[in-house]
Amino acid sequence: MTNINFKNLSFNFDDQSILKNINTEFTEGKIHLLTGVSGSGKSTILKLIAGLLPKYGGKIVTGTVDIPTGAQVGMVFQDPLMQFALDTPRHELEFTLENCQVPTQQIPARINRALNFGNVQPLANRLISTLSGGQQQRVALAVTMAMQPDILLLDEPFANVDEENRQFIIKQLRLINNDYHTTIIMTDHDLHGYQQLQPIVWRLTNGCLSQLSVKDSAHLLQKGINQKLTTSLPTSELPAIINFDHLSIKRGNQNLLLPTDLAFIKNKTTLVTGPNGIGKSTLFKAIARLLKYKGTITYERTNIQKLSPGKYYRHLGLVFQHANDQFLNVTVGEELALALKTSQNPYFNHQHVQSALELLGLIGREEQIVYSLSGGQKKKLQILLMLMRGQDILLLDEPFTGLDPVSLKNVLQLIKEAQTRKPQTLLIISHQLNGLDGFIDFHLKMNQQQLKYVGGSHEF
Repeated sequence: MTNINFKNLSFNFDDQSILKNINTEFTEGKIHLLTGVSGSGKSTILKLIAGLLPKYGGKIVTGTVDIPTGAQVGMVFQDPLMQFALDTPRHELEFTLENCQVPTQQIPARINRALNFGNVQPLANRLISTLSGGQQQRVALAVTMAMQPDILLLDEPFANVDEENRQFIIKQLRLINNDYHTTIIMTDHDLHGYQQLQPIVWRLTNGCLSQLSVKDSAHLLQKGINQKLTTSLPTSELPAIINFDHLSIKRGNQNLLLPTDLAFIKNKTTLVTGPNGIGKSTLFKAIARLLKYKGTITYERTNIQKLSPGKYYRHLGLVFQHANDQFLNVTVGEELALALKTSQNPYFNHQHVQSALELLGLIGREEQIVYSLSGGQKKKLQILLMLMRGQDILLLDEPFTGLDPVSLKNVLQLIKEAQTRKPQTLLIISHQLNGLDGFIDFHLKMNQQQLKYVGGSHEF
């Protein structure tokens, strides 16, 4: 094995410069962490190493990328659903190992090791489509590790992963790096826990990549330690907009939520947290009338089952976990035009839409195909579109995935500005808690088939 070398590399997408004259050597057997704002080109670097670019898009203008001869490269995408071909984790592992020409008699043991590595043994025979986002990420990691790669590429590997599994995966990455000298190159914005990996830290700015000094790296990683979130408990005097009356939810024969009475407070922001797969997204789908439940859900004291879908959805919007599921048109401009046409928020006139695009770093991208945006750019556009629509209630499922700290700050600023003309009730599922202190009013924990408000300071 030798190092991965970028020599005088410049790379363009649709005549837009992404990487500029990069001369970089990623040392073999080390852990590397790429940082930078959303859309800066971090995923592009990983895809160049994986050989996906320029084969499937873009153009190398100058320079080369040299990968060690014979090196096995494995990559976990930012959106894990992009890399699954079959229905269950077990079938996916079998398919992967057969394609790697692993002898048949070795496949069962390799599958078991991979399932253990990702801590996904109980999910082996579940339909991947029914797994939570965090569970899908762990399955994708298990499938990739089954290949026994020499080089492991991880694009936002903890985006939807709960804290317990985040720490488990960090431990596993340390293990394979120490025992097998696997070269690991990762991108991330939420840096808490990374100091345990002692990575070589890189920063991508305006298309240029530079290695941080040991001192600057330590300072950057230290920012992710001892973060806190302070919330209060709702009181009965506060007006409710959504109420649960003996609400219970099942997935097949599995109880996700036991009979529960609960109120969501009007024009306040409530954070919903809980382990991966506990049922948070399913809860949102129940509120949005996208699946069956028992008991009663009321909106402004009216049973939602008595409201026509058209009327209910004028009051309630769901921001999907995967941004691609939200888009209805091809270009950014077409999406903005549709949202403006159906907007219920008087804040969003043409001038304020342009200001929002400037704030989010999306100005000048009106002609760009939405699916060619980076993960973070898609999230910012998705949130802007739903704010423009201006329903009374917004359910946001992992809305901050892929957002760097500056982008997160700007998104929160936009939400506050939009609410000056149209107050909204926000319910947010998020594993990323950095930067949310002072924005969240109430904190609702979901665990062991129960929902419970918690107050005070929560450290993470």
